[in-house]
Amino acid sequence: MTKFNIIFFIVALTLASGIMVSFAQETKDTAFPPESAMPPETAYTKYLDECARKVEEECGKEIFFGMFESLPVTQKCCLQLVKMGKTCHDDLAKAIVNLPEYAPKASVALPKSVLIWDACVLVTK
Repeated sequence: MTKFNIIFFIVALTLASGIMVSFAQETKDTAFPPESAMPPETAYTKYLDECARKVEEECGKEIFFGMFESLPVTQKCCLQLVKMGKTCHDDLAKAIVNLPEYAPKASVALPKSVLIWDACVLVTK
């Protein structure tokens, strides 16, 4: 379950209640990875889990879908992201795109994760 929380943060990031039906159809190819796809727990995965726990599940989903579907991240979630810290954000983003399901989208998702971070820093100032 802990491993799933990591993904839930980033992937772990948001299915807000106001998402339209058309969005649901567009995101069919961006499903959360099964827990069985996660590697055995190590010190690094424990670290990632600690990072993921610093934001609410809803915000983790928002950030995740911001990376993979270009959805906006709310101010509330930006505040949590910045409080979590850039190192945790970067490491979680890298961990997600290293999963086989998301590796093909790494060239898009990682730059978007940087844009999300930069935008959130501006929002929190």
